[in-house]
Amino acid sequence: MPGFAGALAVAAWLASEPEFAVHFPPAPAADEREGPSQSAEAAAIAFDDTPSEPSPRPGTYTPRPAGRKLGAATTIFVNFDGVTIESCSPSNSHRNCHWLEAGRRFAPWSGSFAQRVAILDALRSLVADYGIRVTGQRPPADEPYVMIVYGGDSIEEEALGRAPPGDCWDDLPNEIAYVFLDGERSDWVNGGASTILHEAGHTWGLDHIGLNGALMSPAGGNLLAPPFAGCAAIVDGVEFDPAEPSCPEINLELCGLSSYQDAGAVLELLFGEPYVDDIAPRLELRRPFDGVYYQAPASFEVELEITDDLHPQRYELAIEVPGLLDEPSFRELIEPRFEVDNLPLGDWTFELRLRDAAGNESQLRFRVEVGDDAPVADDGCSCRSGPATPDGRGLLSLALLALLRRPRKLGRRRPLLAAEPRR
Repeated sequence: MPGFAGALAVAAWLASEPEFAVHFPPAPAADEREGPSQSAEAAAIAFDDTPSEPSPRPGTYTPRPAGRKLGAATTIFVNFDGVTIESCSPSNSHRNCHWLEAGRRFAPWSGSFAQRVAILDALRSLVADYGIRVTGQRPPADEPYVMIVYGGDSIEEEALGRAPPGDCWDDLPNEIAYVFLDGERSDWVNGGASTILHEAGHTWGLDHIGLNGALMSPAGGNLLAPPFAGCAAIVDGVEFDPAEPSCPEINLELCGLSSYQDAGAVLELLFGEPYVDDIAPRLELRRPFDGVYYQAPASFEVELEITDDLHPQRYELAIEVPGLLDEPSFRELIEPRFEVDNLPLGDWTFELRLRDAAGNESQLRFRVEVGDDAPVADDGCSCRSGPATPDGRGLLSLALLALLRRPRKLGRRRPLLAAEPRR
């Protein structure tokens, strides 16, 4: 189909009757799924250890509140869409307010939709052992979540990210933290995922540890850095200077020493067993409307809306049009839309089946009527949608514009060890 690289083209015809063929788009390039490999950097960028505003550390030396159910799952909402941070204390992700970066407007992240999905997929791989849900859709108002604002330039900020001080027991769950990976490092995928979790970790009370390559190392790069499952010394800065712990009681319980931290054990203690996705995505038709009429041959775009507990993620879509496409197969879908080109005369029903990575499935049906006559507006004016083919037969093609591409303590900036800093 002209103008659409890698389209799902359905149908061509023979002399007497249509014979359909399916042409699928090429698989996404590896660099779009995984991002570029990490390049060496001449110098590490240190974190700023001076808080921008004095703030207490709620819960650090107090028993956990009775309302906090230890081991209950939590949510990381990654906001790629831009936001203006208002002023409040303590922070409130529901109201987009925080004393840290108050008054600042973050523009939408410049990366592609496929890159968003790749970053979130990588992040889910890092938290697969814990009760942590990852989404790019803002959760409902009655659900607590930490919001990670994804925007800003790490070169200008001299840090990969920024987060408020430690919050032991997650007794302030609606925190906000920041990841500065737009600009020159907007193509980071693994490093983006690691920085998101690093900054979220700080909001949960995790400190830096003296282990390069671990999630809570004071420096990072474009690599997947998993939580270290073991006890490691708490440090401050890339020189691994000893530091006071944010959550000594938890450390003492898990490691026997208040100055050592077991990040993996802390996450399991706070959020429990792995999050299980048993919720089917909700699929809705945005355009055209159900029952729309076009003059033959009809060409149009179908735009869908997906709501899901893990949206966006990699989905699979199967499209059936009885009488035209009777043996559909599932194909990877990222952006929820496709093109229909030259739909012939008739009353056609599109039957869609969408399933997420966990196999949860939803369905959607809508009808399109195609006739010889031009559609007539309410004012009686005829409006042509395009020329008809001489014999009324046409070529149907469905183009999946699915881009089938296939954390810091307050005031800290995490440097890049041959890499780059997070706060």
